[in-house]
Amino acid sequence: MHTTYTSDRPGQCPICNMSLVKKEKTVSSSKSNHLASHEHNDETSVLRDPKEENMISLSEEKQILIGIKTTKAEIRNLSKSIMAYSRVAYDPELYTAILEFREARKATKLLAENPTTLSNSLVSSSIVRLKQLGLSDSQIAEWGNATRNPDELILGSKNGKAYIYSSIYESDINFVKKGQIVNLKVDSFPDKVFKGKIQSIDSILNEKNRTLRFRSYVVDKENLLKPEMFGNIEISISLKKTLSIPKSAVLNTGKHKLVYKKISTTEFTPVMVKTGMETDDFYEILEGLVEGDELVFESNFLLDSESKIKLGGSSNEHSH
Repeated sequence: MHTTYTSDRPGQCPICNMSLVKKEKTVSSSKSNHLASHEHNDETSVLRDPKEENMISLSEEKQILIGIKTTKAEIRNLSKSIMAYSRVAYDPELYTAILEFREARKATKLLAENPTTLSNSLVSSSIVRLKQLGLSDSQIAEWGNATRNPDELILGSKNGKAYIYSSIYESDINFVKKGQIVNLKVDSFPDKVFKGKIQSIDSILNEKNRTLRFRSYVVDKENLLKPEMFGNIEISISLKKTLSIPKSAVLNTGKHKLVYKKISTTEFTPVMVKTGMETDDFYEILEGLVEGDELVFESNFLLDSESKIKLGGSSNEHSH
């Protein structure tokens, strides 16, 4: 409406020829003048009921015209995909640590009848180092008992499997577990997918880039993968069954998240929501909605232009 035009007497707006209406007195001013402003008789208007100041009225024809589409808050099985930058193993550090562990164990066996404090200390420190590099007790035993050849860490494996190193960001650490299925794609063979499992996860974060390294074995029957080839591992994570809505239904104000809930065929109202987990397409809803609530998920920004968000008890009128 043209709220910039006011008059001290009844009449018409000189801009759009609509009838002027008397402006109501406010609580804070007992001596305010009776000014007038004209109402907007368009298909879209903000209702002036004091209890429903933010409600939007929009005819069905107007909804079709501007492309309003709705969806419902539903209980869904949420999942997300994590992409991790990866390379085929070339790990001289782990290779050296394994050889040192084997030598320390060999020295301890040679001195079995009269073991020295030094030999026991070397074994213990070697085990600590291997654990810092992400190996479990069973994996340390596997490497230490010569059932695996550490040469594959620097020369590549020839047994139909490849050792892969990947890095994940600190924010994703909680989602990655030993034994999870991984799918590897490398730049050299973009049309092939190498499937495998996570074998171990480092225990120390890289302080420079805030990432954590994990190791996987993938099936490579053709022995195509060579040390230092680059690629990406994808991990599909099943989260939980929970109330959720499409991310496109949410307007982020910076401090708050807002959705527009449909309460009748022609009426919408803004609702603040509290979100939890976030996937590629959905937000978990912790507060603000219940299952079955109908929400705008396309053209909701047009509804938002009709109503100012009211926070902390503020009460600002809309004008356009």
